[in-house]
Amino acid sequence: MKILSQSSTLRVAFQAQIESKIQGQREFQQDRFGESFLGQLSSFCWEVNRVSKQVKGSLGEGVVSFLLQWLPDSDILFNNALIPTRKPGILTEIDHLIIATNGVFLVELKTWKGSFSAYQDQWKRREGKRWVSLDPSPSSQSAYHQQMFERWIRSLLPNLPANFVTAPVVFPIADWVETTQCSVPVLHRVSALLDLLKGSEPCLTAPQVAAIASAVANYTIPPPEPIAPKAPLPKPMPKPSPLKVTHPVSPRTYTMQESTQVADRATADITHWLQNLPRTISIQNVENDPHYRAIDVDLLVTTDRGESKLEIKGDRYHNTGNFFFETHSNQEKNTPGCFLYTQADWLCYYFVEIGLLYLLPMPQTRDWFLNNMERFQSKSTTTPIRAGGCYTTVGRLVPIDVVLKEVPDVKRHQLKTVREGNSKWEH
Repeated sequence: MKILSQSSTLRVAFQAQIESKIQGQREFQQDRFGESFLGQLSSFCWEVNRVSKQVKGSLGEGVVSFLLQWLPDSDILFNNALIPTRKPGILTEIDHLIIATNGVFLVELKTWKGSFSAYQDQWKRREGKRWVSLDPSPSSQSAYHQQMFERWIRSLLPNLPANFVTAPVVFPIADWVETTQCSVPVLHRVSALLDLLKGSEPCLTAPQVAAIASAVANYTIPPPEPIAPKAPLPKPMPKPSPLKVTHPVSPRTYTMQESTQVADRATADITHWLQNLPRTISIQNVENDPHYRAIDVDLLVTTDRGESKLEIKGDRYHNTGNFFFETHSNQEKNTPGCFLYTQADWLCYYFVEIGLLYLLPMPQTRDWFLNNMERFQSKSTTTPIRAGGCYTTVGRLVPIDVVLKEVPDVKRHQLKTVREGNSKWEH
């Protein structure tokens, strides 16, 4: 199993949120019991109990995290993962977030001793001979995590399958647990959790696993919406003088048009090249098909060897000697880059100015990149939008010669001479 982490900045923000909550609880204790000796003793006991629970929880999470490491290497684990809630800037924490081809698992760990029962998320705990109501409800808490996670991740990746998220509550050391009709699975012992993880049916593709993991790893709290300043009172307008009419080109519109022109040129050149290959039977452009847009595929190419799905990436900057592999297509919306979730068989990386095409096999190239991403320099670009503002694209600069050396089956073609080189479509 691969263990990933989120940014330290996100952890600091969450810790500030927790400290604010703890301070509120301290103030409540002080207001309730006052500054008397009994009040100070009560506050001291409350602090000891809080720290004891925190230490016990951390130890339990560490043991479970160790046991989870024996899951398949393709699975991805985040310990103490932070995800957004409906409230802007407010986070919620998931003890163990596991992403695998058989689903996403949001594990809520309760290192509680004793006996517990629940019916429809209404929980009780045995204290002596009595059953005492337990609030907050562990299963309701886990169901809330599931709701928040699905709401967030589907806003980024809308074409994920139904019922791919499971949010079990695990009691690893409880003496006895009995539940009926709870909204999430309730498991007694870590072995039951491992059975659930291993026994679930596959429902996600490898690209979807990579895209979800990237979204979690790179999540940042969006900046607050700016407050629009009050409009100043209008000044008296002087009598206008005749103006010379001009038609300046908007830099924002020009930038968007330029990006579109690069993409269109890349698609046209590659389509023309494919049409002239002797083994090509048909080419279908599916750029505007909603299904293929969702999986980031531009062309369907049929040859006498079968059908292949192609994703096209146009690049003007051939002099850098690098590929630019997107990790975020829109950082402001925390949208994963198409490189992380495309289901194409080949990524056609095309340098439009010199007509040089690289065919990168997918998902092999993506798997290699995810395992080596930290070796490469991060780079971001901004693109103005018509409505004002801009969005930021983030990725890594990956030397072309490194890819050619370390990724098998990469093919290179100079499209100015169509017959040059070897490719799947020429043999």
